[in-house]
Amino acid sequence: MRLFLAAAAAAITMIPAAASAQVQDWVRVAGNDQMLAFVDAGSITRNGTKATAVTFSGYAKPLGETDIWFTAVKVEYNCSANSFRTLEYTYYGKDRRSLGTEASFTINENRTPKTGSIDERFFQYTCNGTNGTPSGNPFRDTEARFPR
Repeated sequence: MRLFLAAAAAAITMIPAAASAQVQDWVRVAGNDQMLAFVDAGSITRNGTKATAVTFSGYAKPLGETDIWFTAVKVEYNCSANSFRTLEYTYYGKDRRSLGTEASFTINENRTPKTGSIDERFFQYTCNGTNGTPSGNPFRDTEARFPR
């Protein structure tokens, strides 16, 4: 859980960095009764069979015993190998303020998205452009789905 929280925290700080580099174009790719998941289509860059994107998750409740309500994660996908690795996490509080950004503790670990998982939905959208619904603002969409 600590590793997940650390990873989530790092992703959150990425959103402002991504915003300064290009226009954000959020797409909702998944959701359940605990969270909503988005990809910034404007952040997707390709290099051969790899694609990098910023993902965003908004939660119904804070993660564990933290003040983290939202996370942004920069992820590298190997589209031909069906794998991914997390690069950086940024964490956000209930008030949408960044709580910090950090490099992923598992930056050198390549993982395969599990069938039916949110990671698989992130992968499908980033690599194939499938399974996404346009979303104007992931903070606002999460708060509308899970009123605070």
